[in-house]
Amino acid sequence: MKLTSKELKRQARESLTGHYGVPMAAFILIQLISFVANSPFQLSVQSRPNTFQIVIFLLASAIIALLASILHCGLIHIHLNRSRQKKCRAIDIFYFFTKRPDRILITELMLTGLFLVTAIPAVGISLYAFLMDTPLFYLLAAVVWLVTFSALTILSLQYHLTRYLLVEQPDERPVNIMRNSRKLMSGNKGRAFYIRLSFLGMSLLCLFSLGIGFLWLDPYINQTQVKFYQNITGEI
Repeated sequence: MKLTSKELKRQARESLTGHYGVPMAAFILIQLISFVANSPFQLSVQSRPNTFQIVIFLLASAIIALLASILHCGLIHIHLNRSRQKKCRAIDIFYFFTKRPDRILITELMLTGLFLVTAIPAVGISLYAFLMDTPLFYLLAAVVWLVTFSALTILSLQYHLTRYLLVEQPDERPVNIMRNSRKLMSGNKGRAFYIRLSFLGMSLLCLFSLGIGFLWLDPYINQTQVKFYQNITGEI
């Protein structure tokens, strides 16, 4: 039975009531680690960086993002355990650094490559429009980017469950993980998209709180997404 967004959120709140501490601490740890890792490279490009500094910054950002994906799988592990009323700790964000992290990195690289290939035509047409500098080509570039954005959104929804499956299916190959995500998301992409949009208002309010509100919102979003995954797989 497909549960509504309202019901998934209710169950997420129920799972978190009285147990926000660990997800909050895990969220803070990930943000802190990312900030510390990125800071030296961000500082290096703040005042007239040369080409070498820009390249190093981009490479470092890509590597840090890949490593962060392992932390995020650990965060999913925490929320799954919370949903199943199992013991979980904030340091569990490091759990998959010792559980074949190569699977996560390979899958992330495959997905990144897929998204980049999808965006190549739009980037090429945009560069051509810039060189031609005519309104017609700028309009064409805008249309192509609109189509590309739609395609990227659909792709992100198709592979929405990839990290959850990486956590839950430790023996599966990355290509099979991606295939399984597509199968599970067939007929569920609209629900996933609606759930994403339903948190937009809260996210804007959190920005007005100088980001403090995300300490509560991030666990709420992640727990709701876990409930969505459990509902699709028939666990709830």
